[in-house]
Amino acid sequence: MVGSGVVLVPRFHGDGVRSGMGTLKRISWLEDELDMKVVIDVDTGTDDAIALIMAVNSPELEIAGITTVGGNASLTDTTRNTLRLMSYLGHADVSISQGANKPLEGRFNFAYHYHGAGGLTTRLPETESSPVETDAPEFLRDLAAEGDLTIVALGPLTNVALALSRYPDMRDGVSRIFVMGGAVEVAGNVTSSAEFNIHEDPRAANAVFGSRIPVTLVGLDVGDAVSFDRGGSDWQSGESDGEELAARIIRGWFQIHPDRSRYVLCDPLTVATAVAPDVFEYRQGNVMVDEEGESVGKTRATYGDGNVSIALGVDEARAREFVLERLRKPSA
Repeated sequence: MVGSGVVLVPRFHGDGVRSGMGTLKRISWLEDELDMKVVIDVDTGTDDAIALIMAVNSPELEIAGITTVGGNASLTDTTRNTLRLMSYLGHADVSISQGANKPLEGRFNFAYHYHGAGGLTTRLPETESSPVETDAPEFLRDLAAEGDLTIVALGPLTNVALALSRYPDMRDGVSRIFVMGGAVEVAGNVTSSAEFNIHEDPRAANAVFGSRIPVTLVGLDVGDAVSFDRGGSDWQSGESDGEELAARIIRGWFQIHPDRSRYVLCDPLTVATAVAPDVFEYRQGNVMVDEEGESVGKTRATYGDGNVSIALGVDEARAREFVLERLRKPSA
């Protein structure tokens, strides 16, 4: 995800709030708070790294594996960042599978200008860990074959789309897909209408949204509303390895962006929707993405019956505190 400016979203109290988007509702998909088997699909830049720290600190999530994709950085860089990060956090035992180095059409437009050289603003120690031999689509298929798999997708949706295309039966084993992407009722951050992850592979996004698998979409509608401020102190007091690393990443980000005062938390909020869905409010519907023309990457929602729960409201204070809480927990 590449950051943009301030976006205002509805604050809420009670069971729903009326807005120009209709009635937003709370939704919960947690049947057992300790029973969500997840695979996390990442293009590990700065906010992916923070989201992964949160995930390993979340007892509600059983991390069955991680897949990497190009996007924020090249596949080589995102895979290296992920391997080193998980080793640093004491979770080198989590299987990591490499995926796509290009979208379904064209090439990725890497965001090194946003995330820093190599995709991170700090250097992580080298690791002896390496990816598994199975590529990401097959890796996802194998995990889905075990049933009740949740996918948390924090980058372009290429890996997920390829898996669904090659192994259409795998959808029966996927319970839900959490997607960081899109700008439904707000402006985009790479063009006036498109958010980075969706813009990088709009065809893949349409394949996922049209799969009939339940999707939770966490886009700029809520993502840009929750942030860490340059002058804030609460995110800088790291004690655990994960919290200290997150603070180092964010401090480095502010150093390479002296003109910015806020670090937005889109990828971390996507993990938050999986674990604390009641912090957000949603509208149900279908989503389609423009695949060509000046509006390529634009996410268009049709509200009503559909397979996509679109996050449009967020309790900003609770969401921010949740991110801080999950960064504070020891990572091993």
